[in-house]
Amino acid sequence: MSDAAAGESSKAHMICVQTVVQVEAGTAPWPLVRQEHRVADGTSVRELLCRGGLAQVVARIESGALGLACHGKRAWLDDLLRDGWRIEVMEPINVDAKAERAERVAVDRARRRSRPATTG
Repeated sequence: MSDAAAGESSKAHMICVQTVVQVEAGTAPWPLVRQEHRVADGTSVRELLCRGGLAQVVARIESGALGLACHGKRAWLDDLLRDGWRIEVMEPINVDAKAERAERVAVDRARRRSRPATTG
């Protein structure tokens, strides 16, 4: 094998991924920050965040203070990235959406029942 061929085969295959970060800092929300990254195939989510200047976010994800997803589905710091992935860092969801909606509907129905009927 020639030196040029050996050099080509030793190059890591690069993939493109995106990070989307939006978390609160105190009372003011951070702006939505999107970044494109080219990383070697086999890079983990943790490595991407640390290399992307988001090392402080990793500790918050590990503690459960922040959520981590890939295209809207739960992701883990040790997941290996794939080409085209979008990694999302956000505040965790603390409310059951169905339960919250059911409660709003119940309150709205009770309020409508308590109004006096109007006659025309």
